[in-house]
Amino acid sequence: MNMQKPGFIGAFYYLLYLLPAGIIGFALTIIGVALSIGLMPLFVGFPLMILTARFAKHMTVLDARLANRLLQSPSTVTASVRADDFDLGRHGRGGLFAQLSTELSDPATYVALLFQIVKLPLGIISFTLAVTAVAVNLGLLASPLVYTILLQAIGIDIFKRELFAHLLPTDFSSLQISLIYAGIGLLLLPVTNKLIRLSALFFGRLTVEISEPATGRAGEASLQRA
Repeated sequence: MNMQKPGFIGAFYYLLYLLPAGIIGFALTIIGVALSIGLMPLFVGFPLMILTARFAKHMTVLDARLANRLLQSPSTVTASVRADDFDLGRHGRGGLFAQLSTELSDPATYVALLFQIVKLPLGIISFTLAVTAVAVNLGLLASPLVYTILLQAIGIDIFKRELFAHLLPTDFSSLQISLIYAGIGLLLLPVTNKLIRLSALFFGRLTVEISEPATGRAGEASLQRA
């Protein structure tokens, strides 16, 4: 399965998406499992456990499909995610306890629940990486503009005691230092672009890999490295 590097915009939005999706998945999964176990003596916990398991499976399928679309491989969704294992409709037959038994005996249930929990730290890492990389690059590029606005508006020279200036062999004015920073930001543009795209590719691959049900057939759909 050949997966291509995503575009910068799609990759950036995907890295941002992982955080809110991770928070929602983590919160609903933890709350659902905790309430299900706590309410089982009242029998309310049994249907709640079924709903929690199916929610986790449904979210896992959506996450993997989004990752595949980002990676420009929409035709591989069923192969890599094994949608038949996560199919919600196939568990809808039988009584309450029959459905619960089916869910608890299905390895895909535990894979989905675990993935929704793991998705939160993944989302935090991806969001932090995306925002930090882009913010630093934009901050460097905007240095001359910020310097000029602050100097003219409120008379503050943000580069007056810049540590970087003391490391240079010759004296530079604040404006020149701001232009140097902008030049550094310009040089970092392709680096930031590649970092964001490769990060999205990594997290997308990781999403598809983790979301594969823990069955003996899961290895058949393992991703080939680009």
